[in-house]
This record gives sequence, C-alpha cells and structure tokens, in this order.
Amino acid sequence: MEWKIYKEEFDKKAEVKLEWLDSEFNKIKSGRPNPKILDHVMVEAYGDKSKLFEIANMQVVEGKQIVVKPYDKTLLHDINSAIQKENLGLSVQVDADSLRIIFPSPTEETRKASVKKVKEFSEQVKVEIRNIRKDVHHKIKDDKELREDELKWYEEDLDKLTREWNAKVDKAFAEKEKELMTI
Repeated sequence: MEWKIYKEEFDKKAEVKLEWLDSEFNKIKSGRPNPKILDHVMVEAYGDKSKLFEIANMQVVEGKQIVVKPYDKTLLHDINSAIQKENLGLSVQVDADSLRIIFPSPTEETRKASVKKVKEFSEQVKVEIRNIRKDVHHKIKDDKELREDELKWYEEDLDKLTREWNAKVDKAFAEKEKELMTI
C-alpha cells in the first residue's frame, strides 16, 4: 500500500483525538467567560432536546459574564434548569428576558487543579496517538508488498507524523495552560 493511505488513516484517527481534547478543554472554565463552556448544555425545548446555542444567543459582557438571550423567552426557566444540571460551578441570574451567567474568579489552587486536569487530558491523547502509531506500524510491517527500504522509510515517516501530532497536543496544552493561569 502507498504511504498516503497509511498517513490518511493516522491523520483521521489523530484528528478525532485532538477534537475530543479540544471539547474537554472547552469544558474547563478559566475564570474568563467563554460561551464554549456551554456548548454541551442540552435544553428540553418543544418536546425535544436542543443544544443551548441552537435556541439562544450568547454574548460575553462586562468581562465576567455571559448573557444568554433565548430566541423564545418561554424557554428561560428550561435553560436555567439545564445549566444548573450541568453543575459547572457558575451562578445564574434570571432576568426578564435573559440569563446572566457569572464566572467567579478562580483561586490559584483552582487554576493549578485545572492545569493538572488539562495535562492529564493531554497525556491521555498522547497515549492514544502512540496507540494509533502502533496500529499503523503493525499494518506497515504486515504489508508484504513493501521492500525493506520502503518499510524503513514508512517507519521514519510514521515517527515524524507521531511527533507532529504530539506537537499539536503540546501546543493545545500550552495555550490552555496560559489561558488558565492568566488572571
């Protein structure tokens, strides 16, 4: 098989892992309001579950709050309930036509704990990338059509590809760590 096929398989699987990492990072609050922390909030609306961003507009205001304005104001209490169920450690104030989600300033201890959690997620993804590498490596070794020099070249490229994906994980970690530790 051609290297391109192995590379595509590796990239596709690694991209899924990086997307998962990004979604986990978005769930960790940094003290600065980020509407992405609410991306996974599901609201019971019109007899079905909908994502919060599908039924409401969200806007960061005053540096420490997100204002959620539902397109249908009758959903205010349903949205409030859904946010409370997520147990995000945020306080929610219900106004006449919107909700104010207030982000408390995290303590040094909280920020360090969040960085530790982010590091664990990053390491988990690196392990998964190594497992992807191992799977692809086995497929390359089992490929009877490859000559010995091609096999060596593929293995070198596989190692390079693994380093590239690990660098992406490291970059994502560094960015999130900086965000978390910035007051």
